[in-house]
Amino acid sequence: MQLRTFADKIEKKGLNVYGVVVRQHGQEIGAHHWRTDERINIHSLSKSFLSCAVGIAMEEGLIGLDEQVIACFEDKLDGAPDAYLEKLTVRHLLTMSPGHSKGILLGEGRDALEDEDWVHYFLNYKMDFEPGTRFAYDTGATFLLSAMLQRKTGMTALAYLKPRLFYPLGIRNPQWFTSPDGITLGGGGLHLNTREISRFGQMLLDGGKYEGKQLVPESYLAMATKKQIDNEGTPDWRCGYGFQFWMCAPQNVYRGDGKNGQYCIVCKDQDAVVAITAHEEKDMQGILDCVWDEILPQLG
Repeated sequence: MQLRTFADKIEKKGLNVYGVVVRQHGQEIGAHHWRTDERINIHSLSKSFLSCAVGIAMEEGLIGLDEQVIACFEDKLDGAPDAYLEKLTVRHLLTMSPGHSKGILLGEGRDALEDEDWVHYFLNYKMDFEPGTRFAYDTGATFLLSAMLQRKTGMTALAYLKPRLFYPLGIRNPQWFTSPDGITLGGGGLHLNTREISRFGQMLLDGGKYEGKQLVPESYLAMATKKQIDNEGTPDWRCGYGFQFWMCAPQNVYRGDGKNGQYCIVCKDQDAVVAITAHEEKDMQGILDCVWDEILPQLG
């Protein structure tokens, strides 16, 4: 794999990329780093890991895709739930369609909250639409899934995933931000390096299996990584959304996606994975365009 043209284009565009790792047919075939490949906050790429936790919990009989969310959190409600809230399910949280017109637990907004019980805040925030009818990106939806998992298992999502996903992928001692009351953030705050992301991508590409062991149910990933709801945005943010995964403009390509250019891109037809870490505040689409122009054609 020749990554010089990719690196040249990244540099010509002035994009602040840290590193790229490419895998194909189960092997690393190329890598380029602009700095040490140390762990960084992968932001919303964390959501794809939490999605896998949900898939594992479903197989273990702990969570149901069409389970009513408030049934798990009746003690968090200030009053009787309205008709919209009663309809809210795990599926709606996974597809970012919980019924709000905008995200309510994004980035700095979380830090400014007076209510340190984010589950309470989320469930008592006025819903604008029937769940499942509109896409509205919100880390709060992923956080609520993490909170459900913690309530049902008695352990954080991080602790739950260590033996089930992280350790089998060779990810030792992972760090993940929590809420003020100790719930794994889920929708952001996981710290990984580029090669660790690439191994996660390999597991996704292989239908949930890594080094011969089935880590995430294949049937769940088949749903999670295909379009479940329409969305709107710039070219690679309007191709549809799955269960915490984005569909991409090239055919049969999907990705986990984090703020400032954290990408785990799975190219099914090419049997390949492209992992990227970055801190690009202005042109995340530009990074993807460089992948489509300079890496994807080399994968055959």
